[in-house]
Amino acid sequence: MKGKDTGADTDPEVGPGADGPQKRALLLISSFGERLTAPLPERGALTIGRGRGTQLVPASAPDETVAVSLPDGLLSRKHLRIARTPRGYEIEDLGSRNGTFLDGRRLDKPTRLSEGCIILFGGHVAVFRLVFDAELEALAREAEAPFGPVPTFSPALALTFARLRKLARTESELLLVGETGVGKEVCARAIHRASGRSGPFVAINCASLPAPLVESELFGYVAGAHSTATGSKAGLVESAQGGTLLLDELGDMPSELQVKIFRFLQDRTYSPLGSTKIRRLDVRVIAATARLATGGGPGALRGDLVARLGAEPIAIPALRRRPEEIPSLMAHFGEGTVREVEPAALRAMCLYGWPLNIRELEKTIANAVAMTMGGHLRLDHLPSAIRGALERGAPIEARRREPRVAPDRIALEQLLRQHEGNVASVARTLDRKWNVVWRWLVKHKLKPEKFRKGE
Repeated sequence: MKGKDTGADTDPEVGPGADGPQKRALLLISSFGERLTAPLPERGALTIGRGRGTQLVPASAPDETVAVSLPDGLLSRKHLRIARTPRGYEIEDLGSRNGTFLDGRRLDKPTRLSEGCIILFGGHVAVFRLVFDAELEALAREAEAPFGPVPTFSPALALTFARLRKLARTESELLLVGETGVGKEVCARAIHRASGRSGPFVAINCASLPAPLVESELFGYVAGAHSTATGSKAGLVESAQGGTLLLDELGDMPSELQVKIFRFLQDRTYSPLGSTKIRRLDVRVIAATARLATGGGPGALRGDLVARLGAEPIAIPALRRRPEEIPSLMAHFGEGTVREVEPAALRAMCLYGWPLNIRELEKTIANAVAMTMGGHLRLDHLPSAIRGALERGAPIEARRREPRVAPDRIALEQLLRQHEGNVASVARTLDRKWNVVWRWLVKHKLKPEKFRKGE
């Protein structure tokens, strides 16, 4: 890093005696097919080096060292050290043979860590995170029982999944927001599995429906409804009876057609084109959009539709904001074919910005698999744009978390119950100011005193 720090502020919220919410410092360490959560001591240090097996030896006292050993031949016995200083956590390479890299730049002096920065050493990658206890608990739950096909290693996404587990059992509509290819449909399928609904999961890409045919495709038609309607045809929404309907890229649907969706959501009733008979469906609706925009422009959702779907959308963070996920996803998509990954290839994959998110990563692995010999994925199997990440380093925005959205009524009720009506405690858990949480409670007409013990 040429002696420069990563631009992080001092972290006063970590450790005892801090004002406001308490955060814990973590190092999320992973390689192809392996991962380890290593808590950083509040006053001591953490060292990483080569050992016979993967092992974490916790500190027996706050001032002592946490030791992590990894069976990685590219590591030195004492490779790197991370210690708490008055300026925050600092990382130092201990004169290792193959070096330590921070966001793609080789370390040559102690350097301050920032939230989400990427540390590369040997055949391993680590991401530095400051997390709340709720995120730690969510990560542990994910490791035991993954919400989706791959257990997430991202604290922020694990907390989102914890929320979705609870919302899945309700009948309320949900609105998922995230960039193209980020995995919104995968999340919707996981919600359906957790919901216990017996019917099918039906995904409709609203952007692919021709505008003149949207109504008849969604709600069907009866014979004679139009010139080509020689017989009746059931709509796509009807095929989701008893199950879950995903309306993907709903913002790409013209505003006048969004009105029809809004009417259907009100009471789950509709009439096929050309019919006056009202039909009712038992279906859970999840909507997804690449961006939450209102106002009637291209890709915008009607304001009344957003309110009906849930004024508190659930954001799925972009892949570049959760680089700790990449080794696990590589192993998932290369399962049964890729047995080993060249360290340079792993580093490039973790530093790349992934503008098309998980969909791009999946395609990259599929193409690389076609070029591998004996299941060994090398750097030259990857596209030039990804290989170039080794020279460019990690994008700065990758270290920033997604903008947070306010919790919905269900989440607030659960937090009030958990903290027995203590608004200050709820605010600390959410990392928000007390008055902000109080405004949410007023908005949802929630009275903290009703959740206090004995009342």
